[in-house]
Amino acid sequence: MTGTDVRATLVQQIARNVLGVAATAIPSEVVEHTKSLILDSIGCALAATEEAAFARALRVFAQLGGNPECTVIGSSRRVNLPQAVLLNGILIRALDLNDAYMGPGQMGHPSDNIAVALCVGERFRAPGLSVIAGVSLGYEIYCRVQDSIPARGIWDHTTASALAAPLIAGRLMGLNAEQMAHAAALSATHGNTLAVVRAGQLANSKASANAMVASQAVLCSLFAAEGMTAPLEVIENRRGLSASMLAGANLDLLTQPIGDNYRILKSAIKAYPCVATAQTMIAGVLQARAGIADPAREVQRVEVAMADIPIVGSQMADEQRRYPESRESADHSFCYLAAAALADGEISEAQFAPGRWLEPEMRKAMARVSLRTDASLNRYTPGSYPAVVRLILQSGESREVEVIFPKGHPNNRMSPAEVEAKFRACARGRLPSARQDKVIGKARELEKLASVAELMNDLAGGETGGSQR
Repeated sequence: MTGTDVRATLVQQIARNVLGVAATAIPSEVVEHTKSLILDSIGCALAATEEAAFARALRVFAQLGGNPECTVIGSSRRVNLPQAVLLNGILIRALDLNDAYMGPGQMGHPSDNIAVALCVGERFRAPGLSVIAGVSLGYEIYCRVQDSIPARGIWDHTTASALAAPLIAGRLMGLNAEQMAHAAALSATHGNTLAVVRAGQLANSKASANAMVASQAVLCSLFAAEGMTAPLEVIENRRGLSASMLAGANLDLLTQPIGDNYRILKSAIKAYPCVATAQTMIAGVLQARAGIADPAREVQRVEVAMADIPIVGSQMADEQRRYPESRESADHSFCYLAAAALADGEISEAQFAPGRWLEPEMRKAMARVSLRTDASLNRYTPGSYPAVVRLILQSGESREVEVIFPKGHPNNRMSPAEVEAKFRACARGRLPSARQDKVIGKARELEKLASVAELMNDLAGGETGGSQR
């Protein structure tokens, strides 16, 4: 079967496209942004090493045992490859501080799959440049899925990783195109995630949504390497993805050649540990409160207007988000985030101390936040979640701030120094300063490393230099 054979299924065409891009052909701009996203994701993982979802998964794997093949970021423990992908994936995602794709279609968090590249790369001693290529190409497929589907419906965005993650793994494992196609088909057959994972009062298992898909995807890649086959018509078959998550999608977009306009360049690096749709709102509240001596007392109410688009509308309509009951719900609650930003002048991990959202004064502050959509803001979409924040003071004075592109957005990028500052803030108390310097240095010159294991070795914690808390 040739590369142009019309009998090739869609998943075979995608696998060939991904495998056909040489690492040296990745544009320098893509390489640099990919390295920033890798460093940022590692920082997000380090900041989450004390989160409950991670601790629970780690205890389970300690009971199960396994070959000590791969590093768990911030831990002295080494685990087998699928376990490492799941644990590191939970860490990257747990605080909702990792990236957000700002393309023309559905939103998602493709950096969830950086755990795949780091862990598979470490296990198979892949060069740093190969890891960069794997990440950037994995982003491309993940983001094409998000751009293809007209509406997410009952499927969570992590379902896209069932197709993207095994392609990242397959490249780094050295699979051929046919093996990669079977790995992707096997993973996509079994890796569908229901959108209920992000509905109502959120459970702490939200952090594991993509990690579960990615870990299984790596397992599927290992199976394919041993000759296991899968239904290669997994996309176009009438009982495949085209009838479920990809129903109504532009399937041609999935198989277009890779090489121009890499979608990874449309991924934002978040400034605040919360849902992507709230980044502009938070920036607006922080700007509007500047100069007010006691915002919690002087501000009578907070009025928030956001674009009239489906994702924002559905989040506003979810009444359970107004008064969150869990940390995971709090970082998705527009009302809590606005109230906390107004009271504290920041949104960081400090605002998610246990039970902060349940405090009586905070509940009163949330009641003073009003939310609405404004179709006039739609002119800035897609690719942004614009917000207008208006503070009404007790004196009768009002302040209004419009934010279209928050810090970290592709149109308002963080500088390398700002990305490093965010990393250091995340790593503080988890890695000593000298180790932070080494990690930043190796991440910034990742393409020069003979093996990504050189970077992963510096991320171990425990008695080898982990938590300093």
